Amino acid sequence: MKHLRAFSLFAAHFLVVTTLSAEEPGTAGSKDHVAIPHRREIVKKGWNVGLLPAFYYNNDLGFSAGVLGQLFDYGDGTVYPNYRHKLMANVNLYSRGAKQISLTYDSKYLISGKRLTAELSYMDNPLCGFYGFNGAVSPYHADLDTKKSADCTEGIAFYANHQRMLSASVDLQGRVADGLTWIGGASYSWQLYSDTDFRVYDGAESLFHQYVENGLIPESDIHGHRVGLKGGLVYDTRDFEPNPERGLYATVTASGGMSVSDGVRSSVVLAADFRHYLPIIPSRLTLAYQLSCKTLVAGSLPFYAMPAFSMRGSFSSRIVGNGVAWASTDLRLCVARFQAFRQNFELGLVGFADAGAVIRQYRLAEQSALGKVSVKKTLDGVVRGPYASIFDPSIATRERLHSSAGGGFWFSMNKNFITAIEFGRPFNQQDGRFGVYINMGFSF
Repeated sequence: MKHLRAFSLFAAHFLVVTTLSAEEPGTAGSKDHVAIPHRREIVKKGWNVGLLPAFYYNNDLGFSAGVLGQLFDYGDGTVYPNYRHKLMANVNLYSRGAKQISLTYDSKYLISGKRLTAELSYMDNPLCGFYGFNGAVSPYHADLDTKKSADCTEGIAFYANHQRMLSASVDLQGRVADGLTWIGGASYSWQLYSDTDFRVYDGAESLFHQYVENGLIPESDIHGHRVGLKGGLVYDTRDFEPNPERGLYATVTASGGMSVSDGVRSSVVLAADFRHYLPIIPSRLTLAYQLSCKTLVAGSLPFYAMPAFSMRGSFSSRIVGNGVAWASTDLRLCVARFQAFRQNFELGLVGFADAGAVIRQYRLAEQSALGKVSVKKTLDGVVRGPYASIFDPSIATRERLHSSAGGGFWFSMNKNFITAIEFGRPFNQQDGRFGVYINMGFSF
């Protein structure tokens, strides 16, 4: 039934697309265009507005109902399917209580010779998932993850806290050589984390609460401000950014940050990302893979800024530490292309596999020393536990490889407006049971 509901939401998402645009029919094929062999399509010109109800599903947030607006400027059409300016606004209310508002802007033409990307977002999530540090050495107990009791008078939210965060960022890129650019950026965030108090859930004995109570999360980490600067290099030879068929994308960045709360803490984080896109069947089947790592190299980080990796199908931020590494592989097939309502559409399938692990631990010795801390929970009159909840050497004494696999389908409008629906399952139930995601664009 859950899968049917997700499919129904996708169908509704697809059918309600309405677009107001200024375009003229033509044949695409300029040097900036990713041409489809033997296929005439509508060349978009001028401003193109997509406004639609936004229906999503995410295993951690639940179902979402909101409004999504995307504004593209294709100019005189010579750059289509690339755009000159893109502005996207998104407002979402999730079934598990979260509220999210975001605004993004992207252009290579606002500043001559530079690419500007800016984002502003706010998230209020009363059931933000928190599963501990250092991956496998933080055990997951399914009995403690029961969302609601039978009579709706008692619930368990052991793996949750209440997150409130406002963030803003601006990135600028400039040319160094063919395919190579420098990147620089600045960011700011305000955050507040507390025990969840959503509906019937009791967060007073949550894992987050225990981490704070026992000092694994300092009190100064749960509120305050953070500012950051970053710089690095980007190598990009992708033929078309939203859905590449061929090319490379590689980045190396160093980010310096400062967290201000009861005191001041500074940090330096190094991140590297490599993506490769290979055409198996030109214009139809593409193999894409990603290799990435992110690690602290100096200073210390608040818990909410630590590197994290969420596999498709796993719990959100299940893999958290001072350093993480991961790999992902997609096989993307375009099944059909057609035109309707004077728009260009594509339908396709995707299969994927993900894997990752913590490569640099966060306060592992302190976490291990709290191995005797246990918790009991009563649900519907039944006492469950005790559980060694902060560290359990009987489950894992060290980190292991986390992995998942799955598949799904996708559709695009005018090549830029892409929705992907993916179903994933981890190979180890310590990482989750099953995940369904409806998102804008591919994961990489």
